[in-house]
Amino acid sequence: MTSELHSKLPQAVIATLVFALASVSFDTACAEEKPGFFKKLFGGGKEETPPAPETKPVPKPAPTVKPKSEPAKTTTKTPAPTTSRPPRVIITTTGGTKKKVELNKPTTAPKAETPKTQPEPIRDVTKSVAKDNEAPMKGEFKADDDDKTASTVKPDAVTVLPANGGWEIVKIGGRDYVTAESIRNFYNPVYGFTTFRLQGNHFWLGSSKLILKAQIGSQDLLINNIKFILSFPVQSYNGKVLFSRLDLCKLIDPVLYPSHIQNAEYFDTVVVDAGHGGHDAGARGVYGYEKDFALKMAMSVRTALMQRGFKVIMTRADDRFLTLGGRVAIANQTPKSIFLSFHFNSGGSAASGIETWALTPQSAAATIPRGGGYNVNGVTGNKQDSANIALATAVHANVISRFKFVDRGIKRAQWSVLTGCKRPGILFEGGFVTNAKECLLVASDTYRQQVSAAIGDAVVNYRKALETAMAKR
Repeated sequence: MTSELHSKLPQAVIATLVFALASVSFDTACAEEKPGFFKKLFGGGKEETPPAPETKPVPKPAPTVKPKSEPAKTTTKTPAPTTSRPPRVIITTTGGTKKKVELNKPTTAPKAETPKTQPEPIRDVTKSVAKDNEAPMKGEFKADDDDKTASTVKPDAVTVLPANGGWEIVKIGGRDYVTAESIRNFYNPVYGFTTFRLQGNHFWLGSSKLILKAQIGSQDLLINNIKFILSFPVQSYNGKVLFSRLDLCKLIDPVLYPSHIQNAEYFDTVVVDAGHGGHDAGARGVYGYEKDFALKMAMSVRTALMQRGFKVIMTRADDRFLTLGGRVAIANQTPKSIFLSFHFNSGGSAASGIETWALTPQSAAATIPRGGGYNVNGVTGNKQDSANIALATAVHANVISRFKFVDRGIKRAQWSVLTGCKRPGILFEGGFVTNAKECLLVASDTYRQQVSAAIGDAVVNYRKALETAMAKR
């Protein structure tokens, strides 16, 4: 990662894409836009066929193989309970009484019934982010005391709460999780799910409109084959698949229901930020420096956006140095706007791929260790969490669905240009300049124009997806 952290942490090194090209000319045959769920909402996304019926075995998805150049994720597997001291389960009944039972021993506790009606929307109870001159925000989702930067759960006990408005909440290690059944029931009127399956550690929730795939113990989530990185690993308890309540509020719901995003404001202007500049050259690529490629990409995106009727403000239009705070100030001073920051990645010679970054939600850790660590108190940019992830989805899905890029995922970090931004904003990494074939693409006008067109269309579709929410303002 070539963007800087507020704490001035070193540059990230991440990996991989297999993108074979015979020449610098971009193969426009790769630019076949595929219809599907994200096409309807954000103008992108890959369409796929739901899993086979229950009578047919479903092959396990192939595991993702990391290249040697990519640093290992900081997540760890949830430790299994020891046999000498099994964790206790507290089941709270609707009458307020509690019954304690030991795991792995018979119990007569009744199973939770599936709600017959659509549950009430689950609320994000995290408080609003404090202004710069106010006290820090405090949220209900707290980090484990023994590891503030870990994004895994270390449960000592599990508490199953009674259904609240149809939502079944399970507390593990003090953190709220929501059962997959609750998620299915809530979104079923819109998507008409026909598949709900847990096979081994792999989980599917699907219909003709939407296929969601997850794996127990993993933070990877595939929605119509677009990759998202969750804030916390998927868990399981008593045969139930569990997603963290924070991920439901800050990722799943804004992606599935963009028209219901709160605080969405109409925009007609895009602030386009070319990363680095001047004495800050950024990553040194095979065919040039990141600062130059970022400026050329930003200018190409500017053209694409203006052709689609948007006003565009450039943070820099030439090779000059601009502080990170100065970039944020331009975005914050521009009314009715969103913010797009363009960078290119660096890593080993084999590292390549496209990734998009949104701000880390409060009470969650960044996707990578050098991405700012654990966001304990929240920052200014967290006011736009839902719009941030929706914008990231629109751009990332549209680019990935049109071109044969390796999908490195929609990720989270506290990059300085995002933490203080009062507008919806993302940071887009357009490829690895340290990869010879990919840098050859990055250096070509055709590549930048094609990708810029996809980004321009994504911004149009993002605004359409949020029209209902914007109208409420």
